[in-house]
Amino acid sequence: MAYVVFEKQNETIHFYPIPKHPLTEILQNEDYRSFKVDATESWVGQLTVNVSRNNMIGMGGFKTAHQGWLTLTPPPVSGFSSVARQEIVVKRPFEQVYPHGVSTGPFKIGRFSVANELPKLFKEANVLYWVSSLLQLTYDFINRRLASSCPPPFAIPRVRFVEAGLALAFVQGPAVASKPASKTCPIRACYLLEELIVGGDNVFLKFIHNMDANPLLDELDYGYDLAVFFSFTQHVQYVKTSGLAFISDYQGVTELLTDPQILTDPGGQDIFGDGNIELAVTMFEAQHICNDYCEWAGLEKYETVEAQDS
Repeated sequence: MAYVVFEKQNETIHFYPIPKHPLTEILQNEDYRSFKVDATESWVGQLTVNVSRNNMIGMGGFKTAHQGWLTLTPPPVSGFSSVARQEIVVKRPFEQVYPHGVSTGPFKIGRFSVANELPKLFKEANVLYWVSSLLQLTYDFINRRLASSCPPPFAIPRVRFVEAGLALAFVQGPAVASKPASKTCPIRACYLLEELIVGGDNVFLKFIHNMDANPLLDELDYGYDLAVFFSFTQHVQYVKTSGLAFISDYQGVTELLTDPQILTDPGGQDIFGDGNIELAVTMFEAQHICNDYCEWAGLEKYETVEAQDS
């Protein structure tokens, strides 16, 4: 049951953390191909959400982000929410609701029905599930290169994506169908819970956009060197997946990332949501500009569109 006191909503939830599996295991085991809730790896807990629009952490094109606090029972031994009332980020998909006959200007935040909200958040969780594996694949490649060649003349950044999971709030008592003859759903609400990135907008950066395979930042901008590294990681992932996929929308702080996208080849099944710009994978070799990381790693240098036009 949920109740609101002074713009804070309290929920009893079941929390399902997003696990981590090596990419080889994901590809070899069909049960690991996508994120699934596992009752044996779940916790009951209390979730508090600051639902005030004025106090939102942020609003993107698909989701709102709210301040929240999570207590799991019993708490995990370590990691995400291993302490009581851990401050977290609570995310939910939304739609823009305009007054009748208007399609621009101020809008209200509309929430989806549970039947529509669940698939959207499962896709978001699935992206986080896969990006951890793709990033680990990249670091495995880097570590092998470090062990077999001279150290590079630059430091290798060490980053990770936020710890996260899905929280489901269930109907108290017998579930009631929303329409006659329709199936009942015991789930009342769904939330994506993420580790909090400390620092807010003052330190938060978008390093690479999902429409381009090169740094979004300019050379003199803070964080540019890290954006160059992320461009290199895309090259590694593109090669290691035989041109099928790579991580994009790299954003966050210098050690912790959130809200990524996975760009996939148009010939594959799209399981990664609205931010998957499939054309970007097709254009990768023409767009990507190799850098010092690519050269050190011995990656093939592609002929970009700019080079072809010169």
